[in-house]
Amino acid sequence: MWTYETSVDWKEGKTGETRCDGKPAIEVATPPEFGGPENIWTPEDLLTSAVAACIMTSALFFIDRAKIQLRSYKSKATATMEKTPAGLAITRIVIAASIELHDMEQEAAARKAMEQAEKSCPLSISLTCPVELDVHVS
Repeated sequence: MWTYETSVDWKEGKTGETRCDGKPAIEVATPPEFGGPENIWTPEDLLTSAVAACIMTSALFFIDRAKIQLRSYKSKATATMEKTPAGLAITRIVIAASIELHDMEQEAAARKAMEQAEKSCPLSISLTCPVELDVHVS
């Protein structure tokens, strides 16, 4: 079992800072569409980014395990928040991942690694909304 601890401190207005021991603080705020300031990470941004990062780190594990020679990995994640009977909720996260290989003969293995990452990312597994992964390999 592993545990992860963070803290959040209110600063002023609709902003605060989240911290984790030994790591830089991250300024956080209410989303602008709900009256928060522009250009500050929101909980929704952090959740979307955390899922995308989890997919990436899971993919890197399986890519390394399969000895795939990766040239680059980039992704863009989009979360959709909607009104539900329970209140506002993230109802879907779509991650578009582009991976570039040194050798296209490893494409099938790379796609398999990405499928494994999609199925094993602990954050995706923990969410109630679907997390969809669209992979482009070149």
